[in-house]
Amino acid sequence: MKGHYQNILCVLYDTHKQDEVVAQAIHVAKSHQAKLTIMLALETLPPNANIVMESFSYIDSEQSMDSAAESWLQSQSETWSTDYPVTCEARFGHPFMEVMKKIINDKHDLVIKLSETTIIDRLFGSDDLQLLRKCPCPVWVVHRGNAKQYASVVAALDLNYHYPEHEISVRKQLNLDILRHATEIALLEFAQLHIVHVFDSVPEHILRGEFISVDEDAMQHDLASIHKERDEELDRLLEELDKEREAGVLDYLQPQRHLVHGYPRKEIAATATSLAADVVVMGTVARLGVPGYIMGGTAEETIHQLPCAVVGLKPDGFVSPISFDD
Repeated sequence: MKGHYQNILCVLYDTHKQDEVVAQAIHVAKSHQAKLTIMLALETLPPNANIVMESFSYIDSEQSMDSAAESWLQSQSETWSTDYPVTCEARFGHPFMEVMKKIINDKHDLVIKLSETTIIDRLFGSDDLQLLRKCPCPVWVVHRGNAKQYASVVAALDLNYHYPEHEISVRKQLNLDILRHATEIALLEFAQLHIVHVFDSVPEHILRGEFISVDEDAMQHDLASIHKERDEELDRLLEELDKEREAGVLDYLQPQRHLVHGYPRKEIAATATSLAADVVVMGTVARLGVPGYIMGGTAEETIHQLPCAVVGLKPDGFVSPISFDD
């Protein structure tokens, strides 16, 4: 998929104030003429509930909850479908697993959901991070109150290719995919597209600790060389993107470049915030083929610092660690 969505899943984890994320999903689906499914995923009563409740009371409570959820979704579906055709369904069980089963079995190419807001000091909750780590398709997480027309879209790229040879092509492809998706969103929202890359030479915490001696002139020369290398790679990526887009798209968007020297785990979020980013498009998987290496540390720390929507992408070849039989 090159930034074009065909089968979108909008995930609801409760029935409280969901209209804004549904409106966002309809907005995206309408632009791409995509199929849109709205799924209400609710947790069933805990397994030990039947221990403290009489059996008939437990069954009645569970059936009542399921019936009420189905009724609410049917009522809402009639309202939502007046704007754009949607398919609605409710699933009960473990919400995250039910969502993953739906995504994998129905081959959705974009998931949209509201971020969890129950943890005050964390803008993204555990299920958000689980999806960003393990969902095979792009995940668009919106903050409550943030589902509005975006004015500023940030594509966060890692243009550092000083890795083993077999990883370089994967990283280049991921950067191109990030640009594709960010371009698509910027066009959808009539927004300014910003491209952000943060680079460093000697990590600042090492310099502050005086672990090594660094020649200032040599370091400035290295930084200039790195800047030139990354700028040239960005030129290459934009040229490739320009070839596959309609004529004049990049001229219309006039993407702004931000090659920033600093510590990526801090400066990516800081730069996005300074640009008043409404959404950041970024990769959320660091390396393929490394057991347990699902989300990169830089990605996870950055996500927790962003007060805006995030679209998380996986590299080509990513296989979700979760699988289901059809």
